[in-house]
Amino acid sequence: ILSRALGGKTGRAISGWDIGVTAIHLSSSASTLFSSLNIPTTLSVIECHQDEVRELPPEAEVIAWSEKTGVEMFRYGDHMMGIQGHPEYTKDILLHLIDRLMQLSFIEDSYADELKANLGKVEPDKDAWKKLCTSFLK
Repeated sequence: ILSRALGGKTGRAISGWDIGVTAIHLSSSASTLFSSLNIPTTLSVIECHQDEVRELPPEAEVIAWSEKTGVEMFRYGDHMMGIQGHPEYTKDILLHLIDRLMQLSFIEDSYADELKANLGKVEPDKDAWKKLCTSFLK
């Protein structure tokens, strides 16, 4: 939504749904931007989306990507940052969303079961996300 509002182009992800806890990789410029925070260059975040940024808004910069999504985070100058994932979500929220998507037939039951089984394997980096977002807002 933020990308589109700033003049970028978005659409349904060619690779389909991105649901679960995803590892995203900070770009070298993001690593420099957040170097004082001592956070890792790869962070796990909860994802639940089927859209993607296809073209960044003018003057925006990609600051993180994942294996599935080319634009996981972008910044627009020093005053706006878009995040594809949901650092504010908990696993309970994600479980609720998975159940709802399954009930509405947006995802298959077998895929929902697979997603739920994988949730215990990785934890989102909540503390690092809190530091990163708070730092950017300052």
